Formats: sequence, structure tokens, C-alpha cells
Amino acid sequence: MGGETSGNFLRNAWYMFAWGEEVADAPLGRTIAGEELVCFRGKDGLVVLADRCPHRFVPLSLGSVADGVLECAYHGLRFGSDGRCMFNPLGDPPERAVVRSYPVVERDRVIWVWTGDPALADPDGIADFSFLADPARATVTGYAHVRADYQLAIDNLSDLTHVQFVHRDYQASEAYHRLVDDTWQDGDVVHRSITFPNGRPAPFLQSFLGPDKLIDFTMETRWTLPSNIKLSATVTEPGAPDQYLIGNHSAHLVTPEADGSCHYFYAHSRDYGVGDPEADEKIREWQRVGFGEQDKPVLEAQQRRVGHRDIMELRPVILPTDAGGVRARRILAQRIARERKGAMLEAVGDQ
Repeated sequence: MGGETSGNFLRNAWYMFAWGEEVADAPLGRTIAGEELVCFRGKDGLVVLADRCPHRFVPLSLGSVADGVLECAYHGLRFGSDGRCMFNPLGDPPERAVVRSYPVVERDRVIWVWTGDPALADPDGIADFSFLADPARATVTGYAHVRADYQLAIDNLSDLTHVQFVHRDYQASEAYHRLVDDTWQDGDVVHRSITFPNGRPAPFLQSFLGPDKLIDFTMETRWTLPSNIKLSATVTEPGAPDQYLIGNHSAHLVTPEADGSCHYFYAHSRDYGVGDPEADEKIREWQRVGFGEQDKPVLEAQQRRVGHRDIMELRPVILPTDAGGVRARRILAQRIARERKGAMLEAVGDQ
């Protein structure tokens, strides 16, 4: 099992490694939950290995894919999907030349990697984000590296009341003071809903609905372990939730990199303006500004103030709208504690 690195991470979990299109002809290196990994498309399919050649410890991600296996850029040793060296240009492959191999799944445009015990890696445990590959929808993806703890990013996504202030130029609603919110839980899945009732569209929606139409605007999030959120935004007629106008789903897949930094993968998938490149560009610009110029600076400034501590240890003021994030943190902490206890018992049993 993993766990040789530091960090408050769940090991037995599927983490997003990359968008499928990020891994093409060349290998891609990325640190996931404190572990340096490399992903490439081999002759037998997608492969994830530890990103360190066992010869001179050069990152394998600096290498290339040759004959469907990964070739180290330093001395040409080649590694297959099981992590074993299968070719040495100057003799037999050394028996000790083996790197760790990780379970990997590509589904709905997302590459997922399992960082824990390979025997526990069940692809059925990956949350449903199938809307990302729905041909009837228009989907725009993106990525940001954020110098902030992954749980701070999940807190941000779990309390969307921040859109009124952080994203005011795009999403501020005149109905904010009438906001209706709810939080509920289904096992280890946490749901959160906020509705801005009977107001004119926020600036971002005006190009699709006009500036003066009265609407109810609802955003509902679904958090799943370890740190993934599906956000569904729907526009309906005021007081008539069954009278749907337009809507979108978005994916917010937050993968811890190391202590105090994370990978933020995001995607916006809509059922309107499908096939319209201008609409795609509006979404892309919103993502660039909203995530890159608004969320990211706030989270990174927050991390600087929190430092190397868990924010909950500092006893922050908790508002009612924090309910979803607090529940998600509690579930994740319980799972991490249970996992660590199991690992300790296993280690004692092996002595």
C-alpha cells in the first residue's frame, strides 16, 4: 500500500491524473497526493508508473515512448506496464530495475489513478461524470495549478455563496438577499443546493436569456470522496421548478499535489449553444477569469494566512452555508483515520 509520503491524503482512492487529451505521444509527469507519477500510452494501453528511474533516479517523464514502452532519457532503460525493466541497451535488464505500477482507468475523458492498495482498486467506485462525454452536450475543459490545500478548494466549491463577491462581474444576483439553501447527505455523498429566486439573470446568463427576464437560478453540488464535485446549474421559471429553461453541469475535480498545493481540473458542459464556437469561447473566457484570476488568488492568499496548519485547527467562524464543506471534511477525516489505523494494525501484524 502507498503512504510512504507525508500529507493528509486518503490513499485508497481514485484521483484525477489528467484529461485524456493531455496524454498523447509523450509521457506526462505529475505529483499526485505526494507521489511523483508518470503516465503514458503504451502498447497495452494506458500506464502509470512511479516517475523515477531505479538506475540514477532521473524522472522517467523526461523520456519518451519507444515501441510501446517507456524509455528513460538518461541511459535508455525501458519499462513496461508492470514497471519492470524489459530492455537494457548494454545487456540483460537488471532484476532490481523495477518501479511501482499504479492502477489506472480512463473514463469519460478523465484519467484516474489509484494511489493505494492495488487489490482494492475497484473502478466501480469512480463517481459518475458521464456528462463529460455526452455528444449532445458542449463541454469545455480546463486546468489550474493552485498553491493551496485541496480541502480549501473543496470548501470553496461547497459554499457557492462566494460567487456573489468573488465572481460579482459574472455571477452576482439581485436575488442574493432572498437566497434559499439546503444541505443533505446520502451515505458518504454530500449534496448542497442554493437558489436565487425570482431575479433578473446574473451578467453571465444575460447573453443567453436577456437582461430583464425573471428567473429562479439554482446551483446544486454533489461531493464524492475524496475531493470531487459535480455542480448542476439550472434556470427555471420563477416558482416553477418543473419549467426548465436552460442549464449546465460542471465538473470540479480537485487532486492534491502535495501539502499546500493541488491540481484543479474543471469542465463546463451545457445543453444550449451546442456546436456554437462563440458560446464555447464565452465559457473559456469565464473559466480563465473566474478560476484563474478570481478563485485561484483568493485560495492562495488564504493558504498563506493558514500556513502549514489545517484551517479547522484554527477554529474558524462557521456560517450555516458552510454545512456542506464541514460534512465533507468530516467524512474525509474519518476515512483517512480509518485507513491509517488499518495500516498500523497491518504493520504490527507483520512484525
